[in-house]
Amino acid sequence: MDDRDSQLKETRELRWQHGNIVLTGSTGSGKTAVGQQLAQLAGLGFVDVDWLIERKARKSIAAIFDTDGENIFREIESIVLSELRAARGQIIAVGGGGLLSDAAIEAAHGIGPIVWVQSSPVEVARRLYKNVGELEKRPLFRDLVSEENPEKRRDMIQARAQKMMDERRPWYIKADVVLDGSYVTPEMAAHNLKDILMTEGLLGTDKNRFASWHEDGKK
Repeated sequence: MDDRDSQLKETRELRWQHGNIVLTGSTGSGKTAVGQQLAQLAGLGFVDVDWLIERKARKSIAAIFDTDGENIFREIESIVLSELRAARGQIIAVGGGGLLSDAAIEAAHGIGPIVWVQSSPVEVARRLYKNVGELEKRPLFRDLVSEENPEKRRDMIQARAQKMMDERRPWYIKADVVLDGSYVTPEMAAHNLKDILMTEGLLGTDKNRFASWHEDGKK
């Protein structure tokens, strides 16, 4: 390992001092499912930032977009990320558009190392095109529910997912670790991610190292 690689690994390890892992990636990439499985494997808690946003706003993500707009949603998201700096021993899933600025990346690194859960647009479309309920929950895909032809809807989801991936890639590649979540079950992806994180020194084996963190304890 050369000096640059050694320094990079040391930086990543320092980011794990609070025992958190932050998951990012496009909508439909599997962050929530993989994160829940990883939390069980590692003996850590699981937090979905979208859930916390809905709790703070007292309305669904879709309703926030409809009544308040995306800018307000991002403001609430930023507040939630700031509050999560107090988290300890948590796997934290952030929405697909949550880490698309230097300030957001810096805030996330203050919580823990970032993992990009990467799934191909083809796989995202395969997961979503038949699931109207999942599409309706995702503001940037919700309009595609009106397309009644399933195959055409799948192609439209794939095209949009590809466009979003191309636009967001410059931010996603700032992650400390990349996990390929395509064509595997969440359980398999979580096992793979656990192995990667332990190899990189970003996940320990002592399940009792960190104190519990609960939403009721945050401001």
